[in-house]
Amino acid sequence: MTSRRVIFTVALTLILSVVVSAQGRPIFSGTWKFVASNPANYPGSNGWGVPSPTVVITQSPTQFTIESGQFGAMPMKVVYKLDGGDTIWEGPSSSQSGSTAIVKWRTKASWDGNRLVLYTWNTALNQMRDIVSLSDGRLTIVRATEQPGPSTNATLTYSKGS
Repeated sequence: MTSRRVIFTVALTLILSVVVSAQGRPIFSGTWKFVASNPANYPGSNGWGVPSPTVVITQSPTQFTIESGQFGAMPMKVVYKLDGGDTIWEGPSSSQSGSTAIVKWRTKASWDGNRLVLYTWNTALNQMRDIVSLSDGRLTIVRATEQPGPSTNATLTYSKGS
């Protein structure tokens, strides 16, 4: 009987810690307006373009979706599963010459405390990691990109829009 109580107590503790941890995660949903970037002259990079002036985020317990009016030269909607699984889909990608091709994209998300780490890459060898967080009513995206050519690192700041 005592071992059953111990097992029950351990199981209950683990379940409660997962529930409390999930409840403490921020909700990023909303329309966000671009405020600034650091470096201030963040030019974007091959295939990733300049920061979008507006992003719309939809978040559910199972997925995180970000839509931007500009991703390179075109609108983009990217979906990330919040269970750690990959999402693979076909979509446009811009090259340094300005041409556009349809490539396979892959996305993955993981939580790092209250920050959401988003990985996006495509068959054109472009890779991007965004670390998304909330602080003082502002959305911050710490972006690192790698592709053929130089890497780009920047911090993008958005405020809640209407």
